[in-house]
Amino acid sequence: MCLVILLGFSGFVFYTGWTQFKVPAGQVGIVVSKTSGISQTPVTNDKFSWSWEFLLPTNARLELFSPKTESFSQTVSGSLPSAKEYARIFNGEADFSYALEFSVEAKASLEQTRALLRDGDIKGQEDLDKVLARSAENFAALAAQKILTAALSDTGCAFEDAQKIASQAAKDFSSEQGAKVQVAAVTLKKYSVPDIALYKKAAASYEEFAASLAISARASAQREAEENSRFKTTMQKMESLGETLKKYPELSDMIKNSDNINKTLQTIDSIE
Repeated sequence: MCLVILLGFSGFVFYTGWTQFKVPAGQVGIVVSKTSGISQTPVTNDKFSWSWEFLLPTNARLELFSPKTESFSQTVSGSLPSAKEYARIFNGEADFSYALEFSVEAKASLEQTRALLRDGDIKGQEDLDKVLARSAENFAALAAQKILTAALSDTGCAFEDAQKIASQAAKDFSSEQGAKVQVAAVTLKKYSVPDIALYKKAAASYEEFAASLAISARASAQREAEENSRFKTTMQKMESLGETLKKYPELSDMIKNSDNINKTLQTIDSIE
C-alpha cells in the first residue's frame, strides 16, 4: 500500500511538473513563475522538460509562442515637403506625392520574447502579434524616409538602390540596442516617387518668388512707416497751430483773408 501511495504521489509530482506535453508541435513555451521569474530555458515539444515551479499552486504558468516569422504588407504614402506650395508654381497641376509598398518579415527571438514578457509589454501570442505589427509599421516609415532622402539627393535613387537602402535599414533596425523585434527581410514591392527634377525646379522657383515677396513686403512696410511718420508730423503741426490760434485769436482772420494759405501758415509757424 505504501509503495502504491508512493508511486501515485511520484506520478502526480512528475505529471504536474512535466511541461513538455503542454507545448504543441511548432510552438515554444516559456515558463513564468512567481518564485523564479521568467525561465531561461525554452520548452519545446521534442525535448523533455520538467519544472518544479508548477508544484506550487498558482505559482507558475506556461506561455506559448510561435517562433515563425510573420509577414506584413506596409504602404507609406504622402507628399514631399512643401508640395502644395511648390505646386502653385505650376498652377497647382504638378503632383509631388509618393507611395512605397513594403513586404516586411518580422519576428521576435526567444531572448526578445522573454524581454517583452519581463517588461510587461506582452502577456501572450496575441500581444506579441500586435508588437510585431507595430514594429513593421514603424520600420516601413523609417525605411521610406531613408529612401526619400536618397531620392532627393544629387545622385537620385533608382528602384534597385531603394531596395538596397531598405535591406540595410532592416539590418540596422534589428541590430539596434534594445530592439524588441527583428526584421528578417524586406521587399520593396512598389516604388512611386514624383519627378524629382521638376520638384527641385519648383523649389528653386518658389524660393525666388518668396525672396521677391520679402523684398516687396519690406519696401511696402518702409513706405507705410514713412506715411505714418508724415501723418504724425502733420497732426503735431495741426495741434500746435490750434494752440497758437487759441493764444492769438486774431490770426484766424489772417488765415481767412489770406491769398496764400501755405505762406500764411509758414509765417505763423515762424512766429511760434
